[in-house]
Amino acid sequence: KYQINPHFLMNTLNNIHALVDIDSQSAKRAIIELSNMMRHVVYESSAETIPISADMKFLENYIELMRVRYSQQIDIRFNYPKNLPSQYAIPPLVLIVFVENAFKHGISYKENSFINITITADNNELTCVVANSRHDHGTQSHSSHERSGIGLNNIIKRMDILFGNRYTLTTDNTDSKVYIVELVIPVTTNK
Repeated sequence: KYQINPHFLMNTLNNIHALVDIDSQSAKRAIIELSNMMRHVVYESSAETIPISADMKFLENYIELMRVRYSQQIDIRFNYPKNLPSQYAIPPLVLIVFVENAFKHGISYKENSFINITITADNNELTCVVANSRHDHGTQSHSSHERSGIGLNNIIKRMDILFGNRYTLTTDNTDSKVYIVELVIPVTTNK
């Protein structure tokens, strides 16, 4: 399952430290977001399934921390239905790997960057589409680089165990400026 990346934690704490003197309100907000993420990882992620809404809140916390880190340098969009049925559940921390990879590989300090995350849930399935800007300009295949990552390999192994052949994971890197990953997983219903 998900482990907080030490580099992410150090970068976040360094960003908060820098914000304390220049924007104390943003620093306070970042501390709350980080605290919420840590609470989720420590207390909620040990369950077999959690409400989809809890996982969406975790992603919101992560994205808000990234907004603090990258300020106005990146166009970040996160869309999901706000009225998700409370009984819909998924295994915890499945989606964060794809969002994290988008931030890791989709941001350039020299060029316009974007990350678009869209979640839908219907017909007892959850679909997560993450699209991000690409900046490799043919120097290395984004897809092969990302698929070789330990995090993505671990999530694929985990999904194989959790879902067998009941999930789909597709990637699209045909556009040299955009990388898209789509994950479709079954949704369980908690009583």
